[in-house]
Amino acid sequence: MALMKGQNACFSKTVTESDVYGFAGITGDFNRVHIDEEKAKNGTFGERIAHGFLTAGFISTVLGMYLPGPGTILLNQSLNFKRPVKIGDTITAKATVMEVLKEDEGIYKLETVCTNQFQEVVIDGEAVVKYAGELRAQDTGRTDTFYSSQELKSLGLKRCGKNVFISRNAVLYHPEQLEIGNNVRIDDFTTISGKIVLGDYIHIAQFCGLYGGSEGIFMDDFSGISSKVTIYATSNDYSGNSMTNPMVPAKYKTTDKSEAVRLCRHVVVGSGSVILPGVTIKEGSSVGAMSLCGKSLDAWGVYAGAPAKRLKERSKKLLQLERRLRDHEAAAGGGGYS
Repeated sequence: MALMKGQNACFSKTVTESDVYGFAGITGDFNRVHIDEEKAKNGTFGERIAHGFLTAGFISTVLGMYLPGPGTILLNQSLNFKRPVKIGDTITAKATVMEVLKEDEGIYKLETVCTNQFQEVVIDGEAVVKYAGELRAQDTGRTDTFYSSQELKSLGLKRCGKNVFISRNAVLYHPEQLEIGNNVRIDDFTTISGKIVLGDYIHIAQFCGLYGGSEGIFMDDFSGISSKVTIYATSNDYSGNSMTNPMVPAKYKTTDKSEAVRLCRHVVVGSGSVILPGVTIKEGSSVGAMSLCGKSLDAWGVYAGAPAKRLKERSKKLLQLERRLRDHEAAAGGGGYS
């Protein structure tokens, strides 16, 4: 299965003290800025930081395990180190197919970016890989990770646009309530339940849970959620004033709350975050990893924490990039980016 321009995948991990010590032991790099807390306090960063190539290793994980996947051979990798990574930072490595260099030989160029929990770029660069075309084999014996176009039609989705990738390992309850626009990807081990409406250019990473109930979860164009994000449009208040088990009849669950959740355009949510019923995250805002969103968030902010709090303004440069992409679409005659 050949890769397509625009395909992307992510991997997230929190950098721990043991990671830093382990990397130092493997490589022999015992630079005090990494392992000596007292001396690092008087250094450039005022505290210990992780090895740059420890963080860069997460890019290798994405390339070797997710995109393209097992069997990938790295031919070239450029790295620009933008910011230090501190112990406790959650790093998300993302690879995006930029260019098909030699399709017959399986050679591709990918953009590689690592960001922290505040969506700040810590490393960027480009990779050139050779890939034989076999994505991860499934228990069914198939070598293609995603449903084919014909198979998507057989799932009974309420609406399905063009250039849609849904993992065979995703769980779709009530697919007749799932609406999908163009250029959408749903990765492995994600659970989709209830009313879900996805716009264009949407990415839902591995191990996510979207529980839309009857009111629904709405993800507008260019929004995305990282791995292990959970969104509830229906939940109980856990006050003890009613029962909670889903097997209990509704009349015994009087404190259940069902309200629509909306992620507006260009919203991105970091790994491990939880979004509760009734929340709207307005245009352009980002939510850091491991955050709890129990109330709606205003536009164009960087939020993090439990509960999520606004830390700073988010750049609107991505709106310029969207216009360029849309212009490219128009020039290509519509139908998605290629």
